[in-house]
Amino acid sequence: MLVSFCSAARKLKKKEKQKNKKAYDSKMTTEEKMDSSSYKRFLANVDSILESLEDVDLAATDDDDGIPEELLLGKHQLSELCSDSTKLKAMRIFHKFPSDKLVKFLNILEKNIQDSVKLTTLMNHDNDSLDEERLWRDLIMERVAKSADACLTALNIMTSPRMPKVVYIEDVIERVLQYSKYHLQNSLYPQYDPAYRGTPMEVSTLFFLVLQNLCCAHSKVKRGKSSSHKQKVVVMLYNKVCDIVSNMSELLEIQLLTDTTILQVSTLECHDLQLCAITLVTAVFTRYEKHRQLILEEIFTSLARLPTNKRSLRSFRLNSDSGGDVYIQMVTALVLQLIQCVVHFPEKDGDDDHNKKVDKDVFITNSFETAMRTAQNFLSVFLKKCGSKQGEEDYRPLFENFVHDLLSAVNRPEWPVAELLLSLLGRLLVHQFSNKQTEMALRVASLDYLGTVASRLRKDAVNSNMDQKAIDRILKETQGSDEIQQLQKALLYYLNENIETEPSLVFARKFYIAQWFRDATTEAEKAIKSQNDDEEVKGLHHSMEVDSTEEIMQKSESRKKFLRKVIRTSPSDFNSLRVNSDTVEYEDSCLIVRYLASMRPFAQSFDIYLSQILRVLGESAIAVRTKAMKCLSEVVAVDPSILARLDMQRGVHCRLMDNSTSVREAAVELLGRFVLSRPELIEQYYDMLIERILDTGISVRKRVIKILRDICLEQPDFHKVTEMCVRMIRRVNDEEGIKKLVNETFQKIWFTPTPSHDKNAMTRKILNITDVVSACKDSGYDWFEQLLQNLLKSEEQASYKPAKKACVQLVDNLVEHILTYEDTLADCEDKGVTSGRLVSCITTLYLFCKIRAQLMVKHAMTMQPYLTSKSNTQNDFMVICNVAKILELAVPLMEQPSETFLTTIEEDLMKLIIKYGMTVVQHCVSCLGAVVNKVTHNYKFVWACFNRYYGALAKLKTQHQEDPTSVTLATNKPTLLRSLFTVGALCRHFDYDQEEFKGTSKIVIKEKVLELLLYFTTHEDEEVQIKAIIGLGFQFIMHPELMFVQDVKVLYNNTLSEDNPSVSRRIQVLKNLQIYLQEEDSRMQVADREWKNQEKQEDLKEMGDISSGMSSSIMQIYLKQVLESFFHSQSTVRHFALSVILLTLSQGLIHPVQCVPYLIAMGTDPEPTMKNKADQQLVEIDKKYIGFIHMKAVAGLKMSYQVQQAINGAKGPLLRGFRPDDTDTALCAHLYSMVRGNRQHRRAFLISLLNLFDDSSKTEVNMLLFVADNLACFPYQTQEEPLFIMHHVDITLSVSGSNLLQSFKESLRKEPRQLGSDEDDEEEDEEQSSSSSSSSSEEEEEVVHRVKKPVDHDSDFEDEDAVMSRLPENSNPLLEFSSSSQGILLLLMLKQHLKNLFGLTDSKIQKYSPTESAKVYDKAVNRKSKVHFNPGQTLLYLKSDLANTELSHETKRNIVKQYLDFKVLMEHLDRDEEDQEGEANANARNKAITSLLKGPKPVNHNHNNHTAPVESEEEESEVEEPPARKPKKAVETPEDTGNLQERVKAMDIIALCCPKFKDRPQIARVIQRIKTGYSIHWMTGSYSGSWAEVKKREGRKKVPWVDTIKESDIIYKKISFASGQKLSNKVAQTLRDLYAAKDGD
Repeated sequence: MLVSFCSAARKLKKKEKQKNKKAYDSKMTTEEKMDSSSYKRFLANVDSILESLEDVDLAATDDDDGIPEELLLGKHQLSELCSDSTKLKAMRIFHKFPSDKLVKFLNILEKNIQDSVKLTTLMNHDNDSLDEERLWRDLIMERVAKSADACLTALNIMTSPRMPKVVYIEDVIERVLQYSKYHLQNSLYPQYDPAYRGTPMEVSTLFFLVLQNLCCAHSKVKRGKSSSHKQKVVVMLYNKVCDIVSNMSELLEIQLLTDTTILQVSTLECHDLQLCAITLVTAVFTRYEKHRQLILEEIFTSLARLPTNKRSLRSFRLNSDSGGDVYIQMVTALVLQLIQCVVHFPEKDGDDDHNKKVDKDVFITNSFETAMRTAQNFLSVFLKKCGSKQGEEDYRPLFENFVHDLLSAVNRPEWPVAELLLSLLGRLLVHQFSNKQTEMALRVASLDYLGTVASRLRKDAVNSNMDQKAIDRILKETQGSDEIQQLQKALLYYLNENIETEPSLVFARKFYIAQWFRDATTEAEKAIKSQNDDEEVKGLHHSMEVDSTEEIMQKSESRKKFLRKVIRTSPSDFNSLRVNSDTVEYEDSCLIVRYLASMRPFAQSFDIYLSQILRVLGESAIAVRTKAMKCLSEVVAVDPSILARLDMQRGVHCRLMDNSTSVREAAVELLGRFVLSRPELIEQYYDMLIERILDTGISVRKRVIKILRDICLEQPDFHKVTEMCVRMIRRVNDEEGIKKLVNETFQKIWFTPTPSHDKNAMTRKILNITDVVSACKDSGYDWFEQLLQNLLKSEEQASYKPAKKACVQLVDNLVEHILTYEDTLADCEDKGVTSGRLVSCITTLYLFCKIRAQLMVKHAMTMQPYLTSKSNTQNDFMVICNVAKILELAVPLMEQPSETFLTTIEEDLMKLIIKYGMTVVQHCVSCLGAVVNKVTHNYKFVWACFNRYYGALAKLKTQHQEDPTSVTLATNKPTLLRSLFTVGALCRHFDYDQEEFKGTSKIVIKEKVLELLLYFTTHEDEEVQIKAIIGLGFQFIMHPELMFVQDVKVLYNNTLSEDNPSVSRRIQVLKNLQIYLQEEDSRMQVADREWKNQEKQEDLKEMGDISSGMSSSIMQIYLKQVLESFFHSQSTVRHFALSVILLTLSQGLIHPVQCVPYLIAMGTDPEPTMKNKADQQLVEIDKKYIGFIHMKAVAGLKMSYQVQQAINGAKGPLLRGFRPDDTDTALCAHLYSMVRGNRQHRRAFLISLLNLFDDSSKTEVNMLLFVADNLACFPYQTQEEPLFIMHHVDITLSVSGSNLLQSFKESLRKEPRQLGSDEDDEEEDEEQSSSSSSSSSEEEEEVVHRVKKPVDHDSDFEDEDAVMSRLPENSNPLLEFSSSSQGILLLLMLKQHLKNLFGLTDSKIQKYSPTESAKVYDKAVNRKSKVHFNPGQTLLYLKSDLANTELSHETKRNIVKQYLDFKVLMEHLDRDEEDQEGEANANARNKAITSLLKGPKPVNHNHNNHTAPVESEEEESEVEEPPARKPKKAVETPEDTGNLQERVKAMDIIALCCPKFKDRPQIARVIQRIKTGYSIHWMTGSYSGSWAEVKKREGRKKVPWVDTIKESDIIYKKISFASGQKLSNKVAQTLRDLYAAKDGD
């Protein structure tokens, strides 16, 4: 309040000053002013002071020695001087004073200012006497106040007009600044902000504190509230400092000061001080160009201190035409003012020379462009700071606040620079987010800000009420013929009128003039350029263009001439030229500004911004796409019609199917806003929206549900409301957050009590609910039950129960609704048709009754007559069944029902049992069971019915035993079927072994019934068998112990495990188990409820445990057969098998780990319902038993393959491991998504899958294809996942590939002896002679020589024809190679696919190491679209079925070619060697891979010249042949000869050939050199396996196996292991050749 009052007071004071000034100027002459009392008194005071201090030498007084007492003036004297100097300044007569007197007087004032420069006014609470301390403080404050008056007096003198230069004494100015600085920091700030107390502030650069505290003032004002009361003297000091700062800004405009003085300007605080500070800093910024950069830098330094909370954030009030106050931040006002004040006009002179005029034009344009550069510089630096958060400083909220301030200030006459800043900002933001090199955080932030600006632009365009009448009125009131010039004139009139009360408008005025001047110049330049471009065009069109250009030039020159005149004319003189004396109002000025701005670039830039935002929707970066969608959403929020644009529609539609959840959510949100604001277009976008309710992203599903909910509430008559409710309600068992949202949604739509008088709302609600129930009759009603249960359960403990009240209302009105149909039903009965609406209503009543039976108790008698309705159609049967179910639940709860009512029900039910089919019989028997067992106890009635059907069955059994082919039996088949079913149904609900039924008879009825039913399971008619099995199932519900009977076990197990059983019988057995488990579950729930009610009296839990123990035993018997039913081609069999397993697991009857592989397999089922259920069960198991899924993951994937085989059949199409849709989802994607969360589990799972491709695993090719498909299509989320796979693919290729090549090579026949036999004999002679040598050097030569033979011999394997000539007659090795190679081909294809899909480079794959920190590769992957996994060669191999066909010559050649390609690949595959050969090696490897993956061509290729076997189209056009398969070098490399020239050192790994061991290879680590050779430590491993140091047993201990060897035993030195302590492919091959040479000797 203090600040606002002070602000108001200062404005009044300023106006009063202006008034006094005018009064002095107009009414008094100079002589009269000098004759005034104020002048005389001030002169007398000064003379008196100077006279009394005539003898004092002011220069001799030193600051350190203190100030002589005689120099200090009195309190009243200084106060009077201050008051009089203010008046004299207003009179403008200080220049009449003798300057020498004023200089002396100012020096005396400087000493008086110095007196309190270092005096602190804070109280020291450590002092003993508080009174003494206050007295001391009052004295201090008096001295401080005196110094303040001295400051003001000095400034009044110096800021008066036409003062001589000698009065601007630097020492006095610096002393004033020193005083202001000290008391702001030590007297005022601590009073307004406790944070300053007790903390002496050291400030080196006072001017920068001006900016810091100006920027951060509002945070301190907020803290200032901690001081409850400001003393009067503090307020007085505060006001005086405000005056000092104001005068300082005047002084800066009058006199140029030194840099040192400028940097001593005082710090500022609080609202009034801030306003003064803006003036002060503006004055510095305007006149001292060198300091501009420093000021802007200091603003940035201070920005970090700005508060981001909204309270006290904005304290600078803007003028407002709407009546409500609009505020911006002080720092924004400062920046705007600083940029506006940069504009300068040339000095006035009388020279009108043309060149001079041109110079002035350039000066004005350059001045405006300097302002633009300053603005551009400020914005670019500010925006760069909005990138990544540096330390604790986060500039993003600050920049956001700044942008909002600009949007508040734009199109206001006092802030023309706001429009320029927004225009520059738009360009800068577009550049930042379009540049992919820009830091991601900055790109996203730039998009965000541009979205804010674009939405505001669109909002202004939509809401722009360009009041043409007001514009016309302004034009009439203003002279001229050029509309733009007239409006500019009117705006200048407004600015000129208000400059005196708001001096800052001077800068706005200059800015407008410079901006208009530059616009006119630019327009003329464009016209000239356009004319020059079109000079070649002749004729009429050319002359029209010239006329148009000339017209533009004339208009431009006219406007510039007008603006030059404005510059030369003072504001007051310009306004005096007006014809019309009416003032321009603020509202009119705002309208003019908007009108003029509408022709400038910023107002026309919306389309540019929108197109740029739409362009980045296709960016690969998810964050950019998401933010772009949110920006579009902001724009659509202000103008939904934007979505009608084709480019917008395309952009949004594509993003609805985006890979990223956040992008899809943003797209859905945008559509939601659109359809809600334009209800007529809901139909158009409905299909797009409704699809997203099944989105994989939780947030997307939530957003869709919220949109659908809003449509239901706001558009209840929309014809698809029913479908929307159905789709929403099916999410009731979704993730917890969505479940809660669905509950809240339907509580709002359906289960909120309706006012009793609003019949229409209730009717609409009932019709909606029944329509939804009717729509869901095929998919089941679990959702409704779950929803109602959730709502009623949530308010059990609440005092107010709205859902319960709403349910009562709904049930009562539903019954009433049904009764209104009676007349209609009468007509329908004549036609034999029952209304579908009636069925829906009764079904809905049953659903309510099922959850809360009490709701239907009072309506039970109303429902009873519907049991006797005529039944001809399916609808009729549904009515009877639902009514029976309602009565079953409601009648037992009735209090003292009438005997007549109960008897009627029993009779009606019995008639229905005798008359109608299975469904009706089942529900009627169930209802009869509830009525008889719980209410009437009329057992004789039921016993008679049972005997009737049991007797019929016994008779039919006897007839069948006597003559199975009897005609009578065929005639009585319907009776047999009904009897089997009805006896079973009656046994399900009544225990006939109780005395109430059979009396004292000792016959065990259940055994007799079992025997009878088992007999008919062997009947020759399948329909009879199934009815008998159904009857057994019913009986086992009442007597589950009968399932342990041997005959029953045999029947069930045989039915479930037969090779080609009747599918119907198998399904029925599974149904029996399902119904039994469901009933057991219901019993357990009832037992639990009773246990809660009677837990103190009985141990019902123990009873429950006994019951579940029996269920568990039963399921253990049949579990294996049920699980094997998953491998059935019929989906119905799999469905019931899955239901049984899910029920078994939910009741905890078996250990879940044994079901995990089967559930994983069922997760690949093509039926979505089964897949979802299996996946959901796996999630439940994973929550309870962590690690079970991972433990069985590989087994589950193998079983998935078996399930797919069973589903597709043996002769079906090739089995693939993904769903063939647009996204190619892996069949086991859900399994991977569960395993991937744990890094260790994920890696183990992937390695296990890759190990299946090892040649030793002997996995069939089709299964490898299935696994590879899954690996290719798994939902990888980070780069680490595909990189890990590719890394291990390389390892597997290295090991399996070399083994495969070796086995193929060994199968080839030896080379014929005829070729070059002489040379061979000579070589053998040489070998024998060399072997007799015993020296070490000769042995080395021998080894080298022997090695050379197999290596040279190996060169023959480079030639396709040579290999063809050596193929064995038996084609099995070829077939084995072809089959084994498919695994390697698949791995190669997998690696290439992952590279292409995720855009991974070779270098990135090479650099990857699985031991590195997870964070290094934790970056999200970006999938490329339309990249499919298509291993053509493997698919061709599987289709050709080579194993069962004779190999043709062409096929053999293709296999040989494949072998040679593999050989080239293996030569280049080892990473260890890539460093030596670099890029050439990588290129050769890639060419070999390409050749392999392209597969065989019908054309034969010759390999004699070592050319690439297959070339791409590009390669075929080249003259040079690429070195894909390198010829052998004439000189062997050291590696090829075992590095034998190297010297062995300790810890080296070497290969040996010791005659005492037969093992190959022999590898050891050198311990040390000894006299006889070397001491070594043996290692164990294989060519393709890992190597480790071996130990041997000595007694009970294991010790390192150390041995000694000779130098001649070494065949390979300096072995370097590859990853995994394995031999590299090249070393392994060399060792094989070396050992082959040794063994050949």
